[in-house]
Amino acid sequence: MNTPSISSAAFTYLPYLAVFGFLGAWMYRIGILRNNHGPRVGGISAASEGALVVGFVTIFLGHVATTLAPGAMRALLADIERVAVIESAGLVGALLFSWGIFARLRQRWLAMRAGVPEQEPRIMILALALITSFSGVFLTISFRWITAWYAYISAPYVRSLIVLEPQTASMVASPMAVKLHALLFIMLLAAWPMAGLPWEELFPFKGVSKRIAEAALAAESENHK
Repeated sequence: MNTPSISSAAFTYLPYLAVFGFLGAWMYRIGILRNNHGPRVGGISAASEGALVVGFVTIFLGHVATTLAPGAMRALLADIERVAVIESAGLVGALLFSWGIFARLRQRWLAMRAGVPEQEPRIMILALALITSFSGVFLTISFRWITAWYAYISAPYVRSLIVLEPQTASMVASPMAVKLHALLFIMLLAAWPMAGLPWEELFPFKGVSKRIAEAALAAESENHK
């Protein structure tokens, strides 16, 4: 009888435990705590908010497209020049996302130093998000054609989780940096609701949309003068 390794067991069960933990913490926060996010702190600059949005959209679309449309992505990756463009876009997206997260982390750190309560768990989660983002930057720089690696190795593993038939062999055989990046994301997913951070802190679409609308109104007012 073959006994699964610790790594295989981790990549089999931890993703599901993270999802259940996320849902449980989210329902507790919505139902019991009435979605109380604690004391508000000051905002970040327009540039940092824009970096968060652009970085998140780039990373999200790249991972989701590769997972849900592997055939199309593999066709794109058949050309070396296209791979270089895709990986460059992913690297820029990860750097922008890291910039925005660092701005949020600095904002929370200054609030804690100023005596605003309940900042410690928020700082820990934002620090974990920043480390996860930096690990993605490290993978892009250190491993050539990491996008192709994700398409052929990691994406099939993610799809196997979705259909509840986890196939962990590819992840177990992956380099330690790849496994660490995946585990960091699993930890972030499980821990995010417990920190009480509003989603707007990570995905400030409303804030950026408001700034764009205000700029458009200002420009229209100038044109009518």
